[in-house]
Amino acid sequence: MKKTKTKKELYNDRWIMIFGITVIGGLAPLVFGIRPSQPNFFQWSILSVLITFFSWVISRRFGNYLWLKFPWDKNPLLHISVVLAYIFTTTAAIILLVYSISLIVDGIKPNYWAEHKTFHLIVLLVFIFTVTLHEATFLFYLWKRELTRTAVLEKENIQSKFDALKNHVNPHFLFNSLGTLSSLINTNQEKAIRYVNEFSKIYRYFLDVNNNDLATIGEEIEFINSYIFLQQIRYTDGFSFENSIDPKYYNNFLLPLTLQLLVENALKHNISSIKSPLHIKVFVDENKQAIVVQNNYQPRKLANTTKTGLINLEQRYLNFVGKTISYQQNEYFFTVEIPILSNEL
Repeated sequence: MKKTKTKKELYNDRWIMIFGITVIGGLAPLVFGIRPSQPNFFQWSILSVLITFFSWVISRRFGNYLWLKFPWDKNPLLHISVVLAYIFTTTAAIILLVYSISLIVDGIKPNYWAEHKTFHLIVLLVFIFTVTLHEATFLFYLWKRELTRTAVLEKENIQSKFDALKNHVNPHFLFNSLGTLSSLINTNQEKAIRYVNEFSKIYRYFLDVNNNDLATIGEEIEFINSYIFLQQIRYTDGFSFENSIDPKYYNNFLLPLTLQLLVENALKHNISSIKSPLHIKVFVDENKQAIVVQNNYQPRKLANTTKTGLINLEQRYLNFVGKTISYQQNEYFFTVEIPILSNEL
């Protein structure tokens, strides 16, 4: 079975470890006044490197667990408290272990603690330094990853808005819309005027949301009503749309163009005719705090079923707000659930 990496192991700190152990282990004896001319300098240096290696390895493993179980962004005070408890507990354990070995080998020494105070201080400072270095290193990588994530999200958000706008400015959409408008002018001038008004609302909305990361549900409903009007003129009695969202939710948020994409997907992938009308309804699941878009399932035989639009929408929600959409299909219905967002994002 493939091993799952923890958050801390997502970066490679091998060279930092090699450099850190060599430098810290080698310099620690010098810092505490043990000179190369002293007869026990070599032994102190080896012991210092071993202590540094040991503290580094267990500090790294501890860091993996710490960032997984007590992430800094969730509870920084608890995170710091666990770090301090770890430093002092581990330091005390090592000092007591060395003292126990000395007790077994040399027996009781009245002046043991006074003679080895330098060693005790080295152990404490090495642990403080290695843990601090690991914390600082991971915070740097976390900051760097967040910058990258923000840049990617901004690019994806701009691209998705551009794609949505491009899809509706394409010649086919314009041709179909103008063709429908032309027939309305000859048959129903009053409806043609409304068609032009709704058509202009659609493009105005596309332009407006290019500057917004979120849209209110009320704005999305107003926009989708204009979009539905155009589509119902085109499909006549081939499909119906029912909005059952309580207005109390209109001040909450969705990502822009969410409802339009789902309605467009339903029209694109399902039969919509007078004999087999497509019914699309939108409502709120209060238990899940989600908007539900549901249609009767009657797929076109040659329809493209790659679900690219849904996958892209799912990724946008996951990356931008840390929540995901869900969708399910049975022989009767295709249902998509979209999380309702607050204005605190």
